[in-house]
Amino acid sequence: MSRYLLVSLCICCAIAGHSQSTFPDNRIIVQNGDWELVGDLMLPSDEGKFPTVLMLNKANGNREVYKELAGLLAERGMASLRLDLRGHGESTNVDEFVPGEVSPNPLIWDSEVDVVAAVNYLKEHPHVFANRIAVIGGSYSGEEMAEAGRIDSYVNAYVALSPGSFSDESIVGIDESGVPWLFVVSRDERHLKEIQAEVQRVSKTVELIVIPGTQHATRLLPERPELAEWIAVWLETVL
Repeated sequence: MSRYLLVSLCICCAIAGHSQSTFPDNRIIVQNGDWELVGDLMLPSDEGKFPTVLMLNKANGNREVYKELAGLLAERGMASLRLDLRGHGESTNVDEFVPGEVSPNPLIWDSEVDVVAAVNYLKEHPHVFANRIAVIGGSYSGEEMAEAGRIDSYVNAYVALSPGSFSDESIVGIDESGVPWLFVVSRDERHLKEIQAEVQRVSKTVELIVIPGTQHATRLLPERPELAEWIAVWLETVL
């Protein structure tokens, strides 16, 4: 059966405190066709290679919500790339999208190719272990990262934050991928209950965290700051 983790307030509060360390951000651009995808690469050091985590925004979100998690990962010797997918944040496409416009719009639904481009960027980066990469997706980007794994190749681990559009094909792909998956959902987020139940029914390997409340996707992180620490520990273990 699936590994199921019910996280209560008391358990969460027992987790270690939040990061006070600061690591520099390196602004990068991943070119994918006409899109310039803007991101921040955070390295634990300017020397050596590191396991690396790609972080993807939710719809109507941006990369900034992951900054504390990036610092926690760096403290544990992991690099990270916080990326604005097409149609979000600072990522631009000439004559089609202006930063600050309201999403969703039809442009965002091809984001799986952005995920492939970003993973390939990381695999070629001199400070990244190409065989130790994880991806975090929030809401719609949870489905986009799963689709990217199917059309190109799966990376080494995945974290899905409230993946409300997660398809049946992606659910089947959890175990077929052969790599660890962590799902994080709110206990009272009603539209995710069917997906959560199907994931638990189909997958024998997925790990699941249920957080009290109703927050969705990356909104879980500022609402439950202790969650970033938990995810960092999990990623350190699987990478």
